[in-house]
Amino acid sequence: MDRTVGAETPVRPDAGDAFLSWVDDAPVADGRRAREWGDLLVVADGEAYELRHRADRGRPRADLVDRDPATFRGFVRSDDDGRYRPFAGERSLPTGWVMPGLDDPILLRAVASAYPAGIEEWADDADPVPYREVAARQTGIYERVANLSRAELTDVTAAVCGNCAKRRTWDETADDTLPVDRGAGDLPCREPCSFLVAAAREVLVDEPPDEQPPEQPAADVPPGDLTDPANRYRVRYRRAGGNPTTHR
Repeated sequence: MDRTVGAETPVRPDAGDAFLSWVDDAPVADGRRAREWGDLLVVADGEAYELRHRADRGRPRADLVDRDPATFRGFVRSDDDGRYRPFAGERSLPTGWVMPGLDDPILLRAVASAYPAGIEEWADDADPVPYREVAARQTGIYERVANLSRAELTDVTAAVCGNCAKRRTWDETADDTLPVDRGAGDLPCREPCSFLVAAAREVLVDEPPDEQPPEQPAADVPPGDLTDPANRYRVRYRRAGGNPTTHR
């Protein structure tokens, strides 16, 4: 299908065209063409598109709540429990909704709301940016992240990237490729995100010496509060450090 994506979407036109063509060319399954994009399911539904969480792939549309595309950006900032999602790729995208009958610009705007710049990163297929390069350009309180050891970087990557819907590529060509699962799917992560850098900084801040850090995350600690020892990512980091297979 020939199309031109206008400036009314936050997606660059050539990248948007490529993404829509990719969805339209998806293999037919259950009578429809669909692609998974992170935790989204994008369905080519005749002359329009449908968007939902991939976990809701088989659910009847009547069982899902219609979501207004105009408010989708704010909607995806919180998880099913109403907690703020600290980074876009976090596997906490809310479920139980559907947006049917979307035209090209509205679909692209919704996809970009969930995963900003993801379509461009996929379309451009640019060279990945390794962690050490990102760390070297940090300043101020984040300058110290350049001191992360390989073992610490391995564990913080397992903690953060292990809960991300994107497929990590930023260490594929690095001299120090990490022994951490990259994830699957077509949505790429070509550069360490700001949340991983923030988590790396916390790794270099010692735990209080007179306190025993908790073994389980606390539900009332926001996922983005990396200063709390009961934060889910701090707990995940400690667990990763206890697994010798991540340090081979």
